Amino acid sequence: MAFQLKAKNKKLNHGLSKNKPNKFRSIFTKVKVVAKNVIYVKGWSKSLVRNETINFLSNKNRNNIEFSFSNFIVKTVKEPDPIVSKSKELRYKSFFKDNKNQTKDSDKFDDYCDHLVVIDKSISDDYVVGSYRLLLKPKNKRRISFYSESEFNIDKLFKNQNLSLMEAGRSCVHKDYRDGRIIKLLWRGLASYILINKVDLIFGCASFPSSNSQLFAKELSYLNSNHRPPKNFSCHPIARLRASYKKYKGNEYDDKEIFRSLPPLIKAYIRAGAWIGEGAVCDYAFNTTDVLVVLNSRNIIKKYSNLSI
Repeated sequence: MAFQLKAKNKKLNHGLSKNKPNKFRSIFTKVKVVAKNVIYVKGWSKSLVRNETINFLSNKNRNNIEFSFSNFIVKTVKEPDPIVSKSKELRYKSFFKDNKNQTKDSDKFDDYCDHLVVIDKSISDDYVVGSYRLLLKPKNKRRISFYSESEFNIDKLFKNQNLSLMEAGRSCVHKDYRDGRIIKLLWRGLASYILINKVDLIFGCASFPSSNSQLFAKELSYLNSNHRPPKNFSCHPIARLRASYKKYKGNEYDDKEIFRSLPPLIKAYIRAGAWIGEGAVCDYAFNTTDVLVVLNSRNIIKKYSNLSI
């Protein structure tokens, strides 16, 4: 994004801040609805999430998240925990509601991911109302595969083995809980997960709501001209999947107008200091046009401190 991270702390390699504050503030305090990696935002009152006590629950694995808030439980789970199956069911209802032939959204990455879920315990102990899929590569660990690599070349993110990477995606909220409460709790959990696991870079796909990429030609041209990452973090679509659209010059659109027209998730990421990789991919399975977001987690920590728990 012709964009530099604002960091007052001493920088490590690749521009990552060395010091880590103790608190987060969510970039999604106004988020209402989540689908695939698309988040639709609508204004909502902070009173929807009351200032209640957050209670940490006993947890044998220090890298897992588990806490309660009001009648909700927020925690990370892994296969073969049956809660993962409930999360997949929620994802399917969110992403493929018109297809009645299946009941779950699932792929090979689910077996290796942490599944961050919000459970409404007033309904049952396994009633999942919000979900996020997280795949972590710790520092100095051998390269692993990510879902984003099915669409984008992200080789340069692996160049520095001293960075811990986290892919975030498959986020969704139950249709009856889209008033802001659940996404805020998901991001409380996500913030804690980032802190506990010492994540340096977050990345994942963000989407425009149609696989007809030409509909977003000006928006994609704007992103490519103004929000591309530095060379050491540059990413691009796999050649055979690259979306085709008319390339507009900067004098052919109004920057402010185009920014306002971006999907809310992409706007929120940019405001948080994210970069958007070059180009886009048409995802016909989800009927979306996808771009790759790369986000410095330390930038979130600096700017959004009130999400810590």
